[in-house]
Amino acid sequence: MKFNYLIYLLLFIFLIACETGTKDLEKPSELKKQINEKFSFERRWSVNAFKSLPLGKINIASDQDSIFIFDSKGEIKAFSNNGKRIWSNKLGFEISTGITLGFNKLLLSTSNGDVFCISKDSGDTIWQYSTSGEVLSPPATNGDIVAIQNVDGRVTAVDLDTGEFRWDYRSVIPNLTLRGTSEPSFYQGFLYIGFANGNLAKIEPRSGVTQWEIPITTSKETSEIGRIIDIDGNFVFSGGIAFVATFQGDVAALDTRSGRFIWKEKTSTANDLLSSRGKIILIDEKDQVLAYSQNSGNLEWFNKDFFLRKLTSPSSLKSLVVYGDFQGFLHALDISQGQQVARKRASRSKIISISAKDENVLTLDSKGKLSLFTLQ
Repeated sequence: MKFNYLIYLLLFIFLIACETGTKDLEKPSELKKQINEKFSFERRWSVNAFKSLPLGKINIASDQDSIFIFDSKGEIKAFSNNGKRIWSNKLGFEISTGITLGFNKLLLSTSNGDVFCISKDSGDTIWQYSTSGEVLSPPATNGDIVAIQNVDGRVTAVDLDTGEFRWDYRSVIPNLTLRGTSEPSFYQGFLYIGFANGNLAKIEPRSGVTQWEIPITTSKETSEIGRIIDIDGNFVFSGGIAFVATFQGDVAALDTRSGRFIWKEKTSTANDLLSSRGKIILIDEKDQVLAYSQNSGNLEWFNKDFFLRKLTSPSSLKSLVVYGDFQGFLHALDISQGQQVARKRASRSKIISISAKDENVLTLDSKGKLSLFTLQ
């Protein structure tokens, strides 16, 4: 039996700590009472988008005209940029992850491996495809195929227009992993997949032929827990270089042509990476924010003010890094030095996803409230 549930891992660690009399559990940092506030977030609107929280990763999808969101019961909703509902559609299936917006289509997945392609204009279902198992990360598309990664390490490609099977690929993953997978990514004509075994693969998307599959981290630990080295967060690309990080492992820069390492530094994260202004920003497993030089891998700054505050993955907004926390606060750091420059209580519930674009930030909390803020 495969134990792919992070909750089991956390429970095991807690029980071991209790039995061995280790130090008290660490507590989240309290927010500083005063910060050097140079910007502010102005709330434009909030709506109650859903009530039931999905199991997998939630992306807030948007374009110039619309914002798209869903709940676990399978209801998809489109809102205008002023928060007015445009349409809604009840699929009748339990949705686990999404939404991906691309080429006027929306893509979502269910926990049992069904993938839906939906019209962004009407919400009507275009096609439905069943994969081999549970899907917890949103599908990705390049306009030709849709790439779907299951938690068992299988990647399936289907035709974007018809939903017909094109090819599949499988990597061997360990028995014990984090609950989740990274999203497939397309870059310069190729598909990149990060797996729970700590490997990154480069695949030719039309044929499914693998160019290379390289371990980002190779664990020397003897316990199964110590060998958890998943790539769960999204990786990013810049100037022909892929930046990727693992849990209990490394953050690394690779040449996308050869797969050769340019630099590698020890870290641990399951969050998405952010590439902005020559830096790679990551939030580690203890919610400390780090900025590495894209060129050298040198640590340029390190902010530990948000220790264990359950931060979302970071987004960039002009010269800022923005993210939310478990108490509903929206934060912004100056990307040059990592100093706090803005804070807003966006919700009374945990923020689970954010999306930044132009001067605006969309936030989604654990109660299903969707809000739009403008940077001032």
